[in-house]
Amino acid sequence: MFKVFISHSKHDKEYCNAFDSACTRVGLKSFRSEFENIERPSWKTIKNEINKSSAVFLLLGKKLRERQRTVLVDNPEYTDWLFTQNWIAYEIGVATQKGIDIWVLSDSVDINFPVLHLNNYYLWEGDLEKPEQRGILKILQYYSEYRRLKFDKKMSYTCHNPDCRATYNIHQALPKGFKIRCPSCLKITDFPAGWLL
Repeated sequence: MFKVFISHSKHDKEYCNAFDSACTRVGLKSFRSEFENIERPSWKTIKNEINKSSAVFLLLGKKLRERQRTVLVDNPEYTDWLFTQNWIAYEIGVATQKGIDIWVLSDSVDINFPVLHLNNYYLWEGDLEKPEQRGILKILQYYSEYRRLKFDKKMSYTCHNPDCRATYNIHQALPKGFKIRCPSCLKITDFPAGWLL
C-alpha cells in the first residue's frame, strides 16, 4: 500500500483533519507528524517518511496564513511560525530531491506562503460534503493505487511572471475571470477565459 506525507502547520487542525478523513475514505495511509512517534533527531524520521511516500501534500490553511501575517520577531507567541516555515522548506526540499509529486492544497486563493517547487496545485476548502470539493477523493484514490500519477498535459500551467515561470498542474476548472495567486511567486494570475472549461 502506498502512502502520502502531510506537510502542514499544527494550528490548521480542522483542515488537516479533513484531509486525513479524505485519505481514510479512499484507504490511503498518510503520515502526519503530530500523530506519529518521531525518533530524534526529527529530521531523520521526516526524511525517512518522505522517502517512503508517493507524494507530499502541503496544506495551506487559514491558521498558517494568519500566523504568517502576524509574525513578529519580538513576539514569542509567533516564533513557532519560523519553526514551521523551516520544517516545510525542509520537507519540500527532501521531496524535490527524491523526485516525488509535491502538491499545494490551499483553502483559499489568498496564499502568502511561497513554495519554490511544486508540480500540482489544488484549491480545496476542506469540505467533503460539497460535490465540487470531492475532487480530492479522486486524486487520493489514484495515490492509493499508484506511486506516481500521470497527468493530462492540458492541466499544465506556467506562471506568466517572467521572474517566476514556475510550471505546475492546476487540477480543477476555474470560471471565466477567476484569479489565483501563483503558489511560487505569489503574483496574481487572471484567467479571463477560465481554465479547463
